[in-house]
Amino acid sequence: MMSSLADSGCRKAMQGRKVIIAGAGLMGRLIAWRCARMGAQVRVFDSASEAQPTSAAHTAAAMIAPFSERPLCDSQVFTLGCQSLTLWPELLELLSQDSAIPVRYLQAGSLLVSHPADSAESEQFAAQLDHHQRQQPQIYKDAVRHLNKADIETLEPHLANHFQTGFWMQYEAQVDNRALLRALREAAEHYGARFVFENPIHVSDNSWFCQDELLFADDYFDCRGIGAKKDVEGLRGVRGETIWVTCPEVDISRPVRLLHPQYHLYLVPRGNGVYQLGATEIESEDRSAVSVRSAMEMFSALWCLAPALAEARIIALESNLRPACLDHKPLIQKDGKVIRINGLFRHGYLLAPALLNILETEFNFELGVAQSKSLLLGGHSYFAEAAVCRTC
Repeated sequence: MMSSLADSGCRKAMQGRKVIIAGAGLMGRLIAWRCARMGAQVRVFDSASEAQPTSAAHTAAAMIAPFSERPLCDSQVFTLGCQSLTLWPELLELLSQDSAIPVRYLQAGSLLVSHPADSAESEQFAAQLDHHQRQQPQIYKDAVRHLNKADIETLEPHLANHFQTGFWMQYEAQVDNRALLRALREAAEHYGARFVFENPIHVSDNSWFCQDELLFADDYFDCRGIGAKKDVEGLRGVRGETIWVTCPEVDISRPVRLLHPQYHLYLVPRGNGVYQLGATEIESEDRSAVSVRSAMEMFSALWCLAPALAEARIIALESNLRPACLDHKPLIQKDGKVIRINGLFRHGYLLAPALLNILETEFNFELGVAQSKSLLLGGHSYFAEAAVCRTC
């Protein structure tokens, strides 16, 4: 059984410590909440304005989908993602005690389908699944179901009727990221944390400055994402674009991914007839508005997934940069009093709770999230692999 996220025995270690966090995205806010809850004096600095956040966490679809991502990611990223699936519900339960903002967490699995003309993509995905299942049968047991046309129509009757086969990743989940980010800030502030917006951190010789003021702390956490490019070797931004639409007449209850030879697209239900469609993946650090080409590709996918969505109304088109290392693995790097956490790429919500666990178990920060290596998923126990972390 995994250990409880109890705070007993942790408060003394962080009580009174001064903590400075650069970056008010997902990792920055999670760390701020946990440190403040443990009694630390926390300040969070961010370059963006409070009203116009620029972090990748704000524009993300916030899926916790390790099985869907497995063909595209490293094995250790997959294992950490499975760990996050077990951690998210307990973290959100604790968060509900510290914030009045409700955070929608839906664990109805993910559906993967392909257009009949792209059946080769489905066959390749099935082969990759089979390979990984043979390697880790205890993790995959009951986690993935192969579907036929009737199964798909039963799960999601509002999808297009031309999908012949598919996959249902039963344990996968999604979280309302924007409500979560608000709740994390409220919870951190409840315990005394201060958020300072429109004040970027500048690093010089491992000293931190804000508006030429030298900042003193016991612990520094660098969670700036692409904003830390000058200080993290090999870090780059990967452009992503999404479209938000509303169509109350269409009822799709779980994230749906379209297997396609050129791009990886998903449709995520946001509740009340609102859907987020994403996401392009372009090797560019251009933050400009969504291009016509990308919009046409995404709208074509929308039509393919559910023709009734042709009558949907466009709410917003958004673009942002995902911070990525060269190997697409997350980076946790210790340098004196500074801990850098970066390179979460397209896996921020997939990895964040597991990375909190690493900060506690391997870097000795008492955050109240320590979990034993024996994890439970869908009633099945397995042992986590070594954490992905690079230390200098």
